[in-house]
Amino acid sequence: MKINLSRFLLALLAFITGLPLAAGDAKPLKVLWMTGGGFHDYKGLTPSLTQSIQKYANVTFEVEWDYKKLAKPGYADGYDVVVYFFSQHDKDGKPIVDNIAATIRAGKPAVFIHGTTHSFRALERDAYCESIGMTSTRHDKAGPIATKKAEDHPISRFWPANWKTEKDELYENVKFWPNAKPLMTAYSDTSKKDQVVTWVNQYGKARVFGTTLGHGPPTTDMPVYHQLLANGLLWVCNQLDDAGQPKPGFGGTGAAK
Repeated sequence: MKINLSRFLLALLAFITGLPLAAGDAKPLKVLWMTGGGFHDYKGLTPSLTQSIQKYANVTFEVEWDYKKLAKPGYADGYDVVVYFFSQHDKDGKPIVDNIAATIRAGKPAVFIHGTTHSFRALERDAYCESIGMTSTRHDKAGPIATKKAEDHPISRFWPANWKTEKDELYENVKFWPNAKPLMTAYSDTSKKDQVVTWVNQYGKARVFGTTLGHGPPTTDMPVYHQLLANGLLWVCNQLDDAGQPKPGFGGTGAAK
């Protein structure tokens, strides 16, 4: 077995000094980004978000638009984590939702973004919703949203206490599943109560991160939102430390100036 001596020495130095490795000194996490569907500009949002996340996390993305592949066992093989960012409502999608849940339960980390929580809602999808950590079927009219922290957590520790977005959709939490833990909430003028907008979940052997924020550019263009997704992605892969920093070698290329 060949050993890259320079990389080994750099890793040893990082271990001794506690200093992080550069992004190029560790193998990037391989991410399957499942996307597509209606109601959102996935063709515009996908390249914008994937490129922005790389500023905060050492990851590579493979984008897949064919959601029907999610029904096939092994669709996540070869990837460290799957990001689900789509809006699909196929009434024949029961094999898809069941297979997503089974894949996570078996140990494949997952990140769920925005409309994915509403997908396939005409089906019996309890296992799917439990894997996400939340059941949601409706949302408030798009408008301003202000968050508040519900939990001190490495993923969201950096998040501004007074964060607001001019326009997003606040999803109602029909059910918050027992193994999920809320990280941030926002008050709904419609339901007159706080709704969870960011959370973590443990489903079977896998960690899960989710957020209902991210309908469009007023939120998705924000660098703090990019860092939130990056932190969640690193955390589910156990590459975010307790202080909310990427573990050695898993930091990104740096935030945009």
